[in-house]
Amino acid sequence: MKQLCKYAIVRFMPFSETQEFANVGVLLFSPKTGFVDFHLAPKNFGRVTHFFDDLNGELYRNTLIAFELELTRVKEFGSQFFGEKQVELLEEVTRYREGIISFSETRAMLHNNPQVALEELYKMYVARNFVTKEYREHQMVKALRHDLKKHISNVHYTQQKLIADYNVQIDMPFVTKGCHVTKVIKPLSFNQAKPLNLIEHGEQWINRVKRLIKANTIEATNMLFALEKPSSEKKEIVKAYQEVTDEMKELDTKVVLFDDKKSIFQFASDLEHGEFKLT
Repeated sequence: MKQLCKYAIVRFMPFSETQEFANVGVLLFSPKTGFVDFHLAPKNFGRVTHFFDDLNGELYRNTLIAFELELTRVKEFGSQFFGEKQVELLEEVTRYREGIISFSETRAMLHNNPQVALEELYKMYVARNFVTKEYREHQMVKALRHDLKKHISNVHYTQQKLIADYNVQIDMPFVTKGCHVTKVIKPLSFNQAKPLNLIEHGEQWINRVKRLIKANTIEATNMLFALEKPSSEKKEIVKAYQEVTDEMKELDTKVVLFDDKKSIFQFASDLEHGEFKLT
């Protein structure tokens, strides 16, 4: 018989200024049976320290060690209560507080086995889905912004909204404007597990760029896609990726690998129309 399970996602947020966080665990309890348990990410979790590229890895490790002790006490104490009393206790434990570690809002689900539910939620929110394309592309943008500042002195790229046809605004992470020239760089990650998801992600940005070109906001040759290839070598994934890159090239846009920094820097600094002042 299915029973009510309540859970909250454990979040690691080392920099309150940016409000960026990583899911690093799950706390789950079942009021009917008194079940309370948690699953935290490894103490040496490279995905976290790589995402927060300016983070001292020891901060994450020490924070997880201390928080694990705290959740162990919560587990031992909370399992003594049932029903509404347990709900009140755990709702107080997971109530939002400012700090490096916090919880998401408490959520509910029905499941036959709370322990299995906990592991399924951990896989969904921490183990499998941490490196979504959004997370990875955010990481790519941060890394490239750092590299451009370090290696390119004559041009300054900023995040800007560009106007496409129908007055649609399209947010781009790297844009220069001035002297009748607009140059754009867009990093894209193609680590999707399914070919359709990969194709849809690529076509979304292809269509956005088409609209910018149609609106004469940018010229195709002044648009650069910096791509991260799929890690999978499955035939259907490789074929889908090739199809997407072919469509990009058909637009006459520049297409390079994200790791090919030399080509990216050359594109970023090559001002064919002479010097210009950025807006």
